[in-house]
Amino acid sequence: MPRMARKLLASASLVLFGVFLAFGVLEVAVRVMGKAPPTGEPAFFWQEDARFGWFHTPGAEGYYFNPPGEYHAYAKVNSAGLMDREYSVEKPEGVYRILVLGDSFAEGLRVPMDTAFHSILEEELNAAGKRVEVINAGVAGWGTDQQLLFYREIGRKYAPDMVLLAFFPGNDVMNNAIGLEAANFGGVKKPYFLLEDGKLVLRNQPVGSEPGPVDIVATPAPAPDPIPERPRLAFLRPILAHSAFYRYFVPRLRVLAPRFALKLAQWGLIEPGGETSDARQGPDYIPLAYGVYKTPLDDPWLAAWRITEALLAELKREVEVDGAELRVVVIPAQPQVEPAAWQHILQTYPAMQAHTWDLDQPNRMLADILRRQRTPYLDLLPIFRAWDGPTLFFPIDGHWNERGHRLAGQALFDWLQADIP
Repeated sequence: MPRMARKLLASASLVLFGVFLAFGVLEVAVRVMGKAPPTGEPAFFWQEDARFGWFHTPGAEGYYFNPPGEYHAYAKVNSAGLMDREYSVEKPEGVYRILVLGDSFAEGLRVPMDTAFHSILEEELNAAGKRVEVINAGVAGWGTDQQLLFYREIGRKYAPDMVLLAFFPGNDVMNNAIGLEAANFGGVKKPYFLLEDGKLVLRNQPVGSEPGPVDIVATPAPAPDPIPERPRLAFLRPILAHSAFYRYFVPRLRVLAPRFALKLAQWGLIEPGGETSDARQGPDYIPLAYGVYKTPLDDPWLAAWRITEALLAELKREVEVDGAELRVVVIPAQPQVEPAAWQHILQTYPAMQAHTWDLDQPNRMLADILRRQRTPYLDLLPIFRAWDGPTLFFPIDGHWNERGHRLAGQALFDWLQADIP
C-alpha cells in the first residue's frame, strides 16, 4: 500500500475512533445521569365519542411521556372518564364542589396527578379549613364547544357550586371555529356550533351525522415531499434506536437545528418529524394556530372570536340556570411568558417576520368579552411573567411542568378562597 494511502487510512481510523469514543462517552453520560428517554409507546387515554368527538377511556391507565423524556408521569382515568380520582355523582352534604373544564393544560397528563393545578387547589382549600372537591374534567384538544356539550351531558350531574373554565387562548379560539379547526386538524372530527341569526346552532352531533362545512380555511398547497422513497442510511435506524444518547439527542436536535434534522431524515438516520412536515408546507408556511396573535386579525379569526363569545355566554347561562357560578382562569402559553420561545418560533418560520404580532392581543380580547358578560376571571399571564425562577414549562413540549401547575394552583387558591364558604 502506498505511503500516502496508509496515512489517509490511519487518519480516517483516528477520526472514526474519536467519533465512536465521543459517542460512547455521551452514551454513558446520558445513562448515568438518568436522562435516557423511555422506550416503547406512552399510554393512550382517549377513544372516539359520538357526543364530543373524543373522550377519555374509563379505566385507562399507564405512563405518559414524550420522546425527549421531559416527563414520565403515571395517570389513570376514573370510571366516569375523568382524569381524576373517583368522585360520587351525588355531592356529599356540606361539600363545596368545583368542576374544572379545559383542554390538555387542565387534563394535566404531563405531571403526576396529585401535582396538577386542580389537585393543588383542592389541597390548599381543604388545608384552609374548607370542605371542597375540585373535579377535573379537562380533555386534550377540546374547545369551549365540547366543554359546553360535556357540561350539558355530564358535568351538571355533579351539581357543582362553581364551574371553573380553564381557557387557553393559544388554541381554544381556533378550536371553537370549525373552519379553522378542520384546517388545523385535517378534517371534521367533532360536533361544532355555527352562529345563525346570532344564535348558536349545534351541528354534526352525533359525530359523522353531517357532512363537513364548506368554509374550511384554505391552506397552501404542499411542497414536494423532501424525503426520498428509500433513504440510503435508513437501515441504521433500528440499531441507533437502542442508544439512549440517540433517543435523547434527536428530539432536541429537531428543535434546535431543524434544517440539520431535515438532512438527517433525508439520509434516513432519523424518522421524519415536525421539521419534515414543515418542509412539506413550503417556505411561506405559518402554523395556523399563531393567527390568534396576528394583528390585525384575519376575517376567519374575527369570526372565531364571535362564536367564542357566544359559547362563553351560553355556558354562563346554563351554569347559572343550574344555580352555580361560572369563573374563568386564563392559561398563558410558553411564547407569551418566555421571549426566547417566541423568537425561536419567528426564526423557525421566517415567513412570520413579514407580519405584525401581538402576544397580549388574545388575552385583551378575552378580558373584554368576560367583562361584558360579567364573568369573574383570573388571567395567569401577569403572574407567570412575574415569576423569578426556573422555567414553568417543559421547554420542548410547551405545557406546564410541576412548578407551573403549583404556581397556577396557588394563584387560584389566593383568588378563590375568600369566596368559598
